[in-house]
Amino acid sequence: MKEFRVLSRMQHCFFHFLQYSLLFLPFCAALIAGTAMNAAAEADTVNAKEVVVTATKTEAELEDVPATVDVITREEIRAKAAVKLKDIIRFDSSFNIVRSRGRDFPALRGMDSRHTLILVDGRRLTGEVDLDFELDRLTLENVERIEVLKGPASALYGSDALGGVINIITRTPDRPALELTPKYGVFEDGDGAHKSITAYASGGKIGRFGLSLSGSYLSFDPYATESKTYLQTERDQATAAMKVTYDFTRYTRLILDGEYIKEDEENVSLSGSTLVRDINDNSRYNLSLGISHKSPALEYLLRTYLSYYDKDYEQRTESTSTLRKFDVIKRVTPVAEGHVTKEILKNHLVTFGGEYRHEIFDGTRVKTGDGTFTEVREGVTSEGSEAKLNYWAAYLQDEILIGDSLIVIPAVRYDDSDKFENEISPKVGVTYKITPHLRVKASYAHGFKSPTPRELYYDMPQSSYIIRGNPSIKPEKSDSYEVSVEGERGIFSGKITYFYTDVKDLIEAVNAGKEGSYTVYVYQNVSEATIQGVEAEVGLALTRDLSLTGSYTYLDAMDDENNQRLTMRPRHKIVTKAMYTNRPLGLRANLWNEYIGSNLWQIASSRAPEIVKDYSVWYVSLSKEITRNFELYAGVDNLFDETDADIPLIGSFYYGGVRMRF
Repeated sequence: MKEFRVLSRMQHCFFHFLQYSLLFLPFCAALIAGTAMNAAAEADTVNAKEVVVTATKTEAELEDVPATVDVITREEIRAKAAVKLKDIIRFDSSFNIVRSRGRDFPALRGMDSRHTLILVDGRRLTGEVDLDFELDRLTLENVERIEVLKGPASALYGSDALGGVINIITRTPDRPALELTPKYGVFEDGDGAHKSITAYASGGKIGRFGLSLSGSYLSFDPYATESKTYLQTERDQATAAMKVTYDFTRYTRLILDGEYIKEDEENVSLSGSTLVRDINDNSRYNLSLGISHKSPALEYLLRTYLSYYDKDYEQRTESTSTLRKFDVIKRVTPVAEGHVTKEILKNHLVTFGGEYRHEIFDGTRVKTGDGTFTEVREGVTSEGSEAKLNYWAAYLQDEILIGDSLIVIPAVRYDDSDKFENEISPKVGVTYKITPHLRVKASYAHGFKSPTPRELYYDMPQSSYIIRGNPSIKPEKSDSYEVSVEGERGIFSGKITYFYTDVKDLIEAVNAGKEGSYTVYVYQNVSEATIQGVEAEVGLALTRDLSLTGSYTYLDAMDDENNQRLTMRPRHKIVTKAMYTNRPLGLRANLWNEYIGSNLWQIASSRAPEIVKDYSVWYVSLSKEITRNFELYAGVDNLFDETDADIPLIGSFYYGGVRMRF
């Protein structure tokens, strides 16, 4: 019966793919017909081809990569006046971002936030398990571009890339630059102020050396509804980053990266009938040293890096400031990795790599680890322990060019750990070029996600329940298939993709009964899910200064255990963008729309456990260059003040600022 339901839904979803493909056929026919026309005239329409690195760990032209990769450029980040990762990632139609408890929880192609791996220049980050914290924490002042790889990527990246990868690629200090950007914004009623200032400085190349420095300071005032539901917590954050390069030769470079984040967050809420204040003091240090080589004959990267995260949490009675409870958490992840790429024979570009990762996790929420300890603060006692996990892996990839039209890229990775059974993750992708401007792509990928320290060892008492870790749970796994047709000609570009993902052994907190007055939830492998959908994109560059783009995602996400829709995954999402530049006047205007349709929400305050919501939000930004070095900008998020306390959907947010470049 279950197989019949899944097959029926596959047929329904694939019907959508065929339906939109029929709309795409005239465009394809025009591309094929255009290819037979004058080649010299056609050459005038070809733009510089975009190069990405995340899909294959090599520099590859985007049109050749048999995977779905979206690229967010520095120009797009600037147009949106984006300060944090969250500010820009929401305009990808494959992402749905749900706001809850003052934070934003993203889902990529219907997968949970914890199933998307975030990298900075290919490096993992240590922090909270959930992706929502990083959306608010990662700032963009030193970012060159963001690559979003959709679908399982464990064949190259191992655990955590069950749903995809976000790779934030930072700027290299090859050119002199000095930039300073203050920004201020408030909600329509004047509350919930956002204050930020970001800076980037690069000395360019000085002999063989390069150096860049960047930093930011962000401050957010609390923002709550009349019923004191907090939509935004009080938070201050400071970041600093440094990149140093040294060129041994024109092909070989030493790279030293360092980053620091300090975050203080406070939130007032009710615990039973008592008003309490939750205080989080978080900090993270990242340090990386690597050597890269890129020559016509050989490419390699050898790197070691360390990510250290420190969290201190307190809960105090608001009226007396008496300490009620506290937690301390430290998470350290040293990593050594490397990969080598070399052309073998004539048409094989082979990449071989490996990784060793050691994870140390200790804190007062870790109850079943080793080396137990006790901490006392203001008369309150908290016990904890330490957990250690070791991971090692090796992977192999071959980029095969067959003739002028066919590219086949198989890859496989072996992962092992001292806590879990080994995992083999294969992937294969194919790109076939029907014409120079029309392509068909298909791929299969296997993904997995090892249980996190929280799911293994945590013991988290809340006001009326306890969430408890389980050292016996297994990794989550997924198998994904996708096929797409894409092309471009002149001012037009378009793409349509069908994807299907089968997820098994999903980890959930299951009710395990009562412990005194507390309900106990224990992490277990319990459920399976089938997630499939259709993505369509169309771009139109009307002139050099005016472009229009639109993207649509149809998503069918189901819990196979009970044949119910997964909540917080909209059936429809449409994102449209219009970008206009008047270069002689130094004016820029940008308009975005985000439409969410048939989204199944789980509302804690509602008697009905689930409701269906549709909404549409408009965003606008304007900028004016006063001089070559000085630019004013302003904008409105949620232009028409759409609000909904159930979702919650916050009203209009107005902002403005200055960009100074020297």
